[in-house]
Amino acid sequence: MSKTLTFYTHPVSRARIARWMLEETGLPYEEVVLDFGTTMKSPDYLAINPMGKVPAIRHGDTVVTENAAVCAYLGRTGTGQGP
Repeated sequence: MSKTLTFYTHPVSRARIARWMLEETGLPYEEVVLDFGTTMKSPDYLAINPMGKVPAIRHGDTVVTENAAVCAYLGRTGTGQGP
């Protein structure tokens, strides 16, 4: 059973770096576009990333925030080396 990978982003943000890494790995993902000041600060998203910033990914029970950490996680996961 595969885990769904969800990518939380905003098109005009530093999350473009994480999107690039997602595209490089070829991993399938669902995208959730958030708005600054509203949905990024909603209780639902703050439960995922308490800082209320993007990017963030959720892969099963694993949540990763910050571009460098997201890219490292995706690099390991995309090569089959696991989280």
